[in-house]
Amino acid sequence: MMEMELDISFNLDYTLSCGQVFRWEKADGWWYGIADERALKIRQEGDKLIFSAYPEEEEEFIKRYFRLDDDLTNILGSINKDYEINNAILKFHGLRIVRQNVWECLISYICATNASIAGIENMLQNLSEKFGDEFVFEGKAFFSFPRVKKLAKGSLSELKQCKVGYRARYISEIAKQIENNPNLLDDLRRLDYPELSDELRSLPGVGPKVADCVSLFAFGKLEAFPIDVWIRRVLYQIMGDGIPGTKDGKEKPLSPSEYTELSSFARRRYGKFAGYAQEYLFHYIRTKNDRTIAV
Repeated sequence: MMEMELDISFNLDYTLSCGQVFRWEKADGWWYGIADERALKIRQEGDKLIFSAYPEEEEEFIKRYFRLDDDLTNILGSINKDYEINNAILKFHGLRIVRQNVWECLISYICATNASIAGIENMLQNLSEKFGDEFVFEGKAFFSFPRVKKLAKGSLSELKQCKVGYRARYISEIAKQIENNPNLLDDLRRLDYPELSDELRSLPGVGPKVADCVSLFAFGKLEAFPIDVWIRRVLYQIMGDGIPGTKDGKEKPLSPSEYTELSSFARRRYGKFAGYAQEYLFHYIRTKNDRTIAV
């Protein structure tokens, strides 16, 4: 077991419960999760992180994974532009964006389309149990996230057994595409945000929101601003406009052109740290409502 003293603002609970990661669970005061093929057990006690990991404990990994190198004070000061974000910052100060593994993040957010948080967690657990490797750590069974080759070789029938539904085809096609071009994801790291977003959207099953989530959480493009039902509502509230509706009073589906307009507005408003604004707003508004609603 290792201990790390914190001299910066960080809240582990907010960071792991805000909806950006799906393979963490809290039990008896400890968070258990898998990150980059490491099993982690971690808790926060005031200004101290206590953790253990398998196969190895690395303080540098913890710093990198939880973005403890981000100047959160400067970031939050930069994005604090309105009443809603100010409330979110006051309530969830210390929430940080996590640096996720690109491959796992990509598949995770493909699974996240039209799914609840619980549904996403279930799909990823099923995929990991069927195609990943099992190991035991701290008396608990963990499953590594499936490697590209494993998913590329899996049949559509096997993938659908993991309750991923129509997403099975996208997962299979992307895995095969990356297996045939092993440098594909690494090559994307060299692109700036607009080019990266375009390239990601050329992959099967990747729309604007998935591309923005992967850009933000895996590639560290902090200007990316994913938009879902919650963020759409709060942005219209900030703009002082009503959400486009149908004749019967229901919200119209979010169109590609509307997505582009809203995300452009958010990047202009919150600047190069718009992704942080998105996560604070998302967690703030989501905690006021039913978490089972699809994201």
